[in-house]
Amino acid sequence: MEFLLLLLSLALFSDAMVMDEKVKSGVELDTASAVCVYDAHYKDHTKYWCRGYFRDSCNIIAFTPNSTNRVALKDTGNQLIITVSCLAKEDTGWYWCGIQRDLARDDMDFTQLIVTDNREDRANGFSSDPSGNRTRSCRASKAVQKAEGSRMSILIICILITSLGIIFIISHLSRGRRSQRNREVTGKSISRNPQASQGPSMVSIPLARI
Repeated sequence: MEFLLLLLSLALFSDAMVMDEKVKSGVELDTASAVCVYDAHYKDHTKYWCRGYFRDSCNIIAFTPNSTNRVALKDTGNQLIITVSCLAKEDTGWYWCGIQRDLARDDMDFTQLIVTDNREDRANGFSSDPSGNRTRSCRASKAVQKAEGSRMSILIICILITSLGIIFIISHLSRGRRSQRNREVTGKSISRNPQASQGPSMVSIPLARI
């Protein structure tokens, strides 16, 4: 019985996920790669990539087999390969790779990513791009995102202006209709009481001479 409990403890609390490096350095507009090795027993389990200093409160960026615009996840069956493209200084921080487990706490391991704008600070785990194609691609992507954001802002402004115009027109028409109804009611009231509209008649009384 004790042997079975020992095996269960090892299965539940052993390090199933191991990050290749604890500290990584990257350069703006370049690409970062991280490799998390795990026990093949968990090949069918969902893996994820998240950001945050504390493992229990990190913000999940992507689950396998899904990816995002800048983060690609590849599960080989015993490795989780994470590729982050178009690095920015804002990407500096702590990251975790994790395995979802049913009968135990998720197994996770971390790395610290430091992004600089100095290409001499390139370190292991990051690929170079001598041709500059990736840099141009990242800048083009950012330009497209800014353009899309500008178009969305303009669209929202146009919708607001159009809505205000419609509200103004409806309000103006409503006031016109109320004013017309008031005039019609007043005209009907006058036509029904013509004497009241003429005012009191003056009666002349001759004065007797004394």
